[in-house]
Order: sequence, then C-alpha cells, then structure tokens
Amino acid sequence: MVIKTQKQLVMRKVIYSLFPAILGAVFFFGWYSLIVILTSLITCYITEWLFVRKKNGAVSEAALVTAILFALTLPPTIPLFMVVLGASFGIIFGKMAFGGFGGNIFNPALVGRAFIYIAFPIHMTNRWIPASDWKDFPGGLISWQVFTDSITRATPLSAFREGADINSFLLKLIMGNISGSFENLGETMKIGGGSIGETSALLIACGGVYLLIKKIANWKVIVSFFSFFLLFSLLFHSFYPEKTASPLIGIFSGGIIFGGFYMITDPVSMSKTNIGQWIYGAVVAFITLLIRSFSLFAGGMMFAILLGNMFNPIIDFLVTEIKKGGKK
Repeated sequence: MVIKTQKQLVMRKVIYSLFPAILGAVFFFGWYSLIVILTSLITCYITEWLFVRKKNGAVSEAALVTAILFALTLPPTIPLFMVVLGASFGIIFGKMAFGGFGGNIFNPALVGRAFIYIAFPIHMTNRWIPASDWKDFPGGLISWQVFTDSITRATPLSAFREGADINSFLLKLIMGNISGSFENLGETMKIGGGSIGETSALLIACGGVYLLIKKIANWKVIVSFFSFFLLFSLLFHSFYPEKTASPLIGIFSGGIIFGGFYMITDPVSMSKTNIGQWIYGAVVAFITLLIRSFSLFAGGMMFAILLGNMFNPIIDFLVTEIKKGGKK
C-alpha cells in the first residue's frame, strides 16, 4: 500500500516559517526538543493516514503543520508517550471527526494540547527548565537536554502571579534566554523558559513576518488580536496591576506572539467574514486577558482561541444577517 502526501504549497510555506522557532527550540533546550517534534510529526502523519488510506491514501501537509505547531507548544520535559497521545487526539477529534481537512471547527493542534493539558497537568504546568543563554553559544546544540537537574514550577507569568517582579525579564522574553529566580515566602524559586517553540518572541516574529510577506496569514486577524490585546492589557493592568502584567510583558510572554501569528490564523477554524475576523481577534484577546487575570491558568491563549473558534460560526452568521438587513 502506497502512502502519499497531498501537496499544499501554502502549508509548506508555513512549515518553512517555523524553522527559526525549531532551531531556537534546539538551542534553548537541547536535541530532545527535536525528538518531540519528530515524534509529533510521525504520529500525526500515521494517524491521518489511517483515516484516509481507503479513500485516496494522501495525507495532507496540513497534518504536518498541526504536528509541528502542537509540538512547539509543549514543555521541554514532556514524555514522548504524552506527545503521541496528544498528537493523535488532535488529529482524530480536532480534524478527522469533522470530516478531515477543511471541515474542522477547532484548531487541531490546540485540541491536542488541551487534552494533555487537562489529562497531565503536572507535566504541562509544573515541569519547566531554564533556557540556554545566547552568551553560552552553542548552548543546547551540543546537549541532549539542558539543565535536566533544574526542574522548576514557574514560568515568567506564573512567577508574576506569585508576586515576582518580572519587568527585568522583558529582554529575555524577546530573545528567549529565560532563566532566573525570585523570593516567594522565604523560598527561592527558579524561573524557567516556556514551551519549546514559544520561548523567543524574536524568532517567532521572524516566521510571522514571513507569513505576512507571503500573504499566507490573515493580516486582519493578526492586527486585530495584537491591537486589542495591548488595549485590553493596558486597561486590565490599570485597574488590576497585581493580577495583570504590563502590556509589553504580557505580549512577549505566555505564547502570545506564537498564538497571534500561528494559532489564531488557522484558515479553517477562524472567522470567514472580513468584519468577523476583526471581531474574532478582539474576542480572543479579551478572553485571554480575562483568563490570565482571574482564573487558575497563568496563560489563557489556548482556551481563548478554542472558545473563539466555537464562536466564529455565530459571529459570521450575525455579520452576514446584519449585512442582509442593511441592504434591505
């Protein structure tokens, strides 16, 4: 039986744009990060093939994009069996359950991440390691996994929620070499990097700019999300400074840059109308800040996008009906 891949030039360009983040993942955390990505790729490819083998037998390159995006949102200490479970769950219940490519309501990569986030909360929230420093080049490029004996339960955002002053971390959040410590109730707590592909805002932004130049990512959704995120961050920070980080710290932490360029712009699960795309970006930004500020979760981007995906059909319907009413 021949296994074929359905060629999709747009999806291939998305993969190209992710190369800086992938290289950064290896540098910051070691070659184990690449094994996580490869495990996700193989799992997503085989899982989708099992569903399409009796049809045309061609696996969409979109499955490869899902695999990489999913892997890049995982902690650098994630066990490989969890990668397999999350990747297969995302393809099955986030994509194939809706009929395959082009039919999914939710972003499949985030469906997979949400599953293991809920099923294995300790591994997804409390097992982080400091990222290699650029000054220590070649860093993780010559390591299997950096600082394997330095497991911490704090990322910059979770450290902020525990009272740490993380304003000095701004440059580290941009560059990706996130490490440090803070005092909390007489205990010294270490701060580690985030997910393997969400650590360096600079590297992610390089890929995001490439998507915009190639006109692959929807600029309206991106501009809407980042604009409203900064606006809502300023408002939340003004009224609740102890709960909401400053706008610059907020936008460069917790996967905002990665989610704003890659997750929210999934062409299948985002809003289809022009006005709806502006509303979608604003809705995700608001829900992200709401979750970050008042829930148990320090991040919020993942749940906000999934909720936004759920509202998109309603948003498009209302926009279309209002337009019809205006014409009448």
